[in-house]
Amino acid sequence: MRLICISNHYMRAIYELFVENMSGEQKTAEQKVSRRRFIGYIAAAAVVAGAAAAGATYYLARPPTPTATAPPAGYVKKWPTPKLDLKKDIPYVCAAFIGLANPWDELNRIGAEWYCKDVLGWNLEIVWPEADVKRENDGVEMAIKKGVDGIVACPLDSLANAKIGEMAMNADIPLVEFGIDMYHSWPLAMYQRDDYDSGKFCALFAVDELVRMYGKAEGKALHIHGYRGSMSDFLRSGGWIDVISQYPDIQNIEVANSWVATAEYPKIKAAMAANPDLRVAYEEMGGFHECVVTGARELGWPEKKIQDLICVNCDLFPVNIIGYEEGTQDYCHMMPTGPDMLTECFEQLREFWKKGAPDCIPPIGEPFTFEKYLPEMQWDAEVDGFKPLQFLKDPVWGIAGSKTTNKQYGYCPVKPAPCGGPETSWVVIPDRIITREDYKELCIYWNWPIWGLKAWK
Repeated sequence: MRLICISNHYMRAIYELFVENMSGEQKTAEQKVSRRRFIGYIAAAAVVAGAAAAGATYYLARPPTPTATAPPAGYVKKWPTPKLDLKKDIPYVCAAFIGLANPWDELNRIGAEWYCKDVLGWNLEIVWPEADVKRENDGVEMAIKKGVDGIVACPLDSLANAKIGEMAMNADIPLVEFGIDMYHSWPLAMYQRDDYDSGKFCALFAVDELVRMYGKAEGKALHIHGYRGSMSDFLRSGGWIDVISQYPDIQNIEVANSWVATAEYPKIKAAMAANPDLRVAYEEMGGFHECVVTGARELGWPEKKIQDLICVNCDLFPVNIIGYEEGTQDYCHMMPTGPDMLTECFEQLREFWKKGAPDCIPPIGEPFTFEKYLPEMQWDAEVDGFKPLQFLKDPVWGIAGSKTTNKQYGYCPVKPAPCGGPETSWVVIPDRIITREDYKELCIYWNWPIWGLKAWK
């Protein structure tokens, strides 16, 4: 069935999140940006509607928080056909990345190659588009023509890269997502952290620090966006703004529109120059912290002023560890990387080829356990004598819903995906919350030897 579902509920949720929650007293630039973003999503909806009219199956299903919208009456989910016999067939899998030259994406690629090729012995086709939406679509299209049996993908643009879902559906190839969701009904499942919560908890920490340092939650906050066509930015921004907008004396100054730190540095530095009284920097990507610190030093800010700037981040790169060491980084939500997400994606494909769908899919609302849904995880797989997958079952850092004692997430059942809604099961991987007290935890370092970082002794 061909369909498009862009509900009034969805659009109203976007408006409330990014405009209505702004204080009536704040008729400032950031409010105008929020309105422009809302208009942008209306425009995106029009693009999706046009695609639907042309026969595409893009599916906008839910607002960013937290209740899924039911699919239209009569809608029937399509499932791929399992075509492999794992007793005799060696899977050939395409892994499509954003293709950024930063630690997060590099670790995703390294983790995929390690687990898919070295551990499982499967054949792997890498799509590395260097953060180009069209090149990601074209790369997956070429992989499909080469005859891949399954696809694991992190779409750069949640809307434009929904074409990956359409191509996979037309070719009857199973698709599993990691990192970012797409507006399509075809993906079987997504393995990813909750970006909305990441932004929210960064904001709560920043508010607490403002009160501790200044006696009141007030002052200017520099909000450094990632790529705004990504659902990750949409959610990270939403979680942040939902909290910050409750404090009328905090002015949220929004800059940037990509995940490329070098491209956004001039904008970040210019915003800092125009606002020398900044108190907070909200960095949606790890590398943005280097932009903030470098910009401050080039502007001649005293070192104590740089250290007093409250810097919170939705990621954790080596540069953020340097920030902790020198006293410029305060709080990070460490994004899951390769073995924290990619391993589950490949195992999800394995279960699909064994059982078919929907039997292989963790149902929405149910607790996720590896024993039930991914029973063949290779727990003893090693990297240089170390077993990285141990952290997936760790009582603090493990998958949410697997009896984790993670203080932020607690028990978290399988959710509807942010874009795919009830059509795609979202297994939530808790962030590793890193502060100045615990930035030396072993779980952070095991997969960073290529940057010269080792576990602290």
